[in-house]
Amino acid sequence: MDKGCYTGQETVARVWNLGRPPRRLVRLQLDGSMDRLPGHGEPVALRDDPDRVIGVVGSSARHHEQGPIALALVKRSTPLDAPLVVGEVAAAQEVLVDPEVGLHVRPGRG
Repeated sequence: MDKGCYTGQETVARVWNLGRPPRRLVRLQLDGSMDRLPGHGEPVALRDDPDRVIGVVGSSARHHEQGPIALALVKRSTPLDAPLVVGEVAAAQEVLVDPEVGLHVRPGRG
């Protein structure tokens, strides 16, 4: 935080002061009922409230054993056990980055 001006400075300062990013990275296990994989930027919503967008898909692929999967960024306030949908496809989330990582584990802070 001592460098001075640089590209992305405001974003880095916001995360530094908040202690954690506003979103978390999750792996989505898609139900496989559709042939099409979700595209980059496709909205992720709560299954019980599909109009409430809580994240976006970053990438998706077909895993040779697990079927269709995707990586997404979702709001930190989203319950970890909340069932999600991507378009009309049901999705279960698995957290890839511990949501509790924050100020108490950041190096250089006491």
